[in-house]
Amino acid sequence: MRAANWIALVAIVSSGMGPALASDDSCEFRAERKAGIDAAGATKIVLRTGAGDLNVNGRANATRIEAHGTACATKQALLDQVQLSVRREGDVVYVETQMPQDQGLSWGKNDNANIDLNIALPNLIAVDAVDSSGDATFEDLKSLTLQDSSGDLDLTRIAGGVDVGDSSGDLEIHGAGSVRVRDSSGDVGIQDVKGDVTVVADSSGDLEVRQVDGSVKIEQDSSGGIRVEDVRGSVTVDSDSSGDIYAGRVRGDFTVKEDSSGSIGHESIGGKITVPRNHAED
Repeated sequence: MRAANWIALVAIVSSGMGPALASDDSCEFRAERKAGIDAAGATKIVLRTGAGDLNVNGRANATRIEAHGTACATKQALLDQVQLSVRREGDVVYVETQMPQDQGLSWGKNDNANIDLNIALPNLIAVDAVDSSGDATFEDLKSLTLQDSSGDLDLTRIAGGVDVGDSSGDLEIHGAGSVRVRDSSGDVGIQDVKGDVTVVADSSGDLEVRQVDGSVKIEQDSSGGIRVEDVRGSVTVDSDSSGDIYAGRVRGDFTVKEDSSGSIGHESIGGKITVPRNHAED
C-alpha cells in the first residue's frame, strides 16, 4: 500500500479471486472477513470501502457477489470494529466496510486499522465505488464510476464508460468504452478507448493518452506534460498552464486554445492545426 501510515495486510482469497498480498509482521491482530449475496436481478453494485488495498474482478457467468479479505489492527478493540457487509436494496447491492475511524473512536498515536479486500462479481453489472485509501484494481466490468482519495489505480477492460475522480496517486486505464477523468495529482495513462476521452481537470503529473477511436478533450491541465497519440477523432486542449504538449497520428483536428508555458509539438495531423499566437512557430 502507498499510504505509509497504514499497515499492509495479508489478503486471504478464495480460489480464483486473485493473488495473496504480502503480510506485515507488525500487524498484531488479524481476522478473516467475508460476505456474499446472490446477484440475480441486480443492476448496480455500490462499493464503499475504507483503508486498505482493493481488488475488484468481474467474471463471466458469475451468479453471486463475493467479498473476502483480512482485517488488521494494532488492538483487538479496533479489530472488532472492522467489519464487512453485503446487503441488497431492490436491484442495488451494497458492499461496505465499517472501520473504527467511521465510528469516531479515539485513536492512539500508533494505532491503525485496515482491511485488504477482494471482490468477485458478475461482469454484466455496473459498479459505483468510493474508496478512501490504498491501491485499487478493477478488471472486466460493465462500467465503472469511481471516487478515490489516495493510492494507485489500475482499471482494465471496462466495457462501457469509466468516470473517475482521483485525489492522489497514479492512474492507469487499459481498455474502456469511454473515459472521463478528474485528477488532482499523480501521473495518468489512458489507452485503448473505443469512444471519447475527456480530462475535466488534471492538476499535476504527466498525462498520456493513446489508441483512442473517438476524440480527446483536455479541459484543464495545470502542470506536467501532455502526450496524445493514435487518435481517430480530434484532439483539443482548452487550457494548459505548464508543461510540453505533443500530439501525433491524429486523424482529425489538433487544437490548443490556451497555453502559458512549455512547447507544443505535433506530427501526422489529418485535420486543421490551431495553436495560440505565442506558439505560432511551434
